[in-house]
Amino acid sequence: MSKVTVQEVSKDLFLLRVEDTRTRYFEALWEIPEGITYNAYVLKTPEGTILFDGWKHTFEDEFIAALTSVTSPAEIKHIVIHHMEPDHTGTLPRTLSMIGEDVNIWGHPFVKQLLVSLYGLTPPNLNLVKNGNSLTFGGRELVFYHAPWLHWPETIVTHLPAENILLTGDIFGGYSIPAGIFDDELTEDDVQTYMDYSRKYTTTVIGHYRDKMLKNLSALEDKYRLRPAMILPAHGLLWRGDPQRIVRTFQQWGEGTPKKGKITVVYSSMYRYVEKSIQVAVDELKKQGYDPIVYPIVDDQRAAIADILGDVLNSEAVILGTETYEADVFPYTEFILSEIRKKACAPRPLLVLGIFGWAAAAGRKIRQLLEGGAFDPIQIMEIKGLLTPEGETRIRDGVRTLLDTVRAR
Repeated sequence: MSKVTVQEVSKDLFLLRVEDTRTRYFEALWEIPEGITYNAYVLKTPEGTILFDGWKHTFEDEFIAALTSVTSPAEIKHIVIHHMEPDHTGTLPRTLSMIGEDVNIWGHPFVKQLLVSLYGLTPPNLNLVKNGNSLTFGGRELVFYHAPWLHWPETIVTHLPAENILLTGDIFGGYSIPAGIFDDELTEDDVQTYMDYSRKYTTTVIGHYRDKMLKNLSALEDKYRLRPAMILPAHGLLWRGDPQRIVRTFQQWGEGTPKKGKITVVYSSMYRYVEKSIQVAVDELKKQGYDPIVYPIVDDQRAAIADILGDVLNSEAVILGTETYEADVFPYTEFILSEIRKKACAPRPLLVLGIFGWAAAAGRKIRQLLEGGAFDPIQIMEIKGLLTPEGETRIRDGVRTLLDTVRAR
């Protein structure tokens, strides 16, 4: 049974949270053994109730039970859709069937098309909001702002000016099931652990639109002058102790700001030849005072791509090891590189160790894959077969060159 939390987080504003420990691959792609939460919100007023978002359809029974524990269906007069993705709207058809047509739905203009394409819904009272539109209901004011491509085109956020609360949908969210509801309920170690999961989430889900992260954040902060006292996302931790912490960090992720001293090593090795070269590189890194994060892809374990992307995003440098496979890059490595380029690529040095048997190809192919990307410089070293003393010397020299570049920045 999934744990459900119903809690008042501000006067008459309630969180509906479910802990999803069933989903192994978020969006059928990203490994999340840490789980995830879905957060919806209910605002009660003297004139009726406003519902913000919903949950994934697999939890619709639990959602209806949580919702009706706070308000009756007849009291729900407005539904705000921040983001149409089914992990936040999967419960919408059931909710609407329970409420009936006497409810106003608020969302981005693109919501109209998505309601039809995802659910076959054409609700009669659909309000398509422009940027800065507001709703005053029951003595509470809501102001809507567009935040397109974070991470769908119809994303909006809602500001409650009187309380200075910002409901943000997927923005500022994170994987995992935090030990508490708010940031100020957790120890600093627990908050930092959550931030790692939030970086992983932001990289995998929003990372493709990192330029939009910065643009929309700038609009919220500079154009609309929003410095919320409370940030309520649709996944993960709620922020009231230090809401600017997640805002600042979100900006750093958008910029690809590296964490000093952090180096990520990723390698594929079918028969452990690449692994031997990587072991030399890791040993040299440690001799130089670094403690690299190492992700192997070998015959008895396979690192999670989601974790790799999350760590590459804020590394000072990256080392990649791969073998030549059918005159090309090892397929899994090629997929990882493709996702790194889309979601986690930033101007930092990359050292590639390519191991081959009869013909070098991986290094050349990797350079082609990364052409026009942000990695700079790209140092490619190809070694034939068994690692020799000469090969080990080359690798150690390559690592030192990589670190010289890091230290010079």
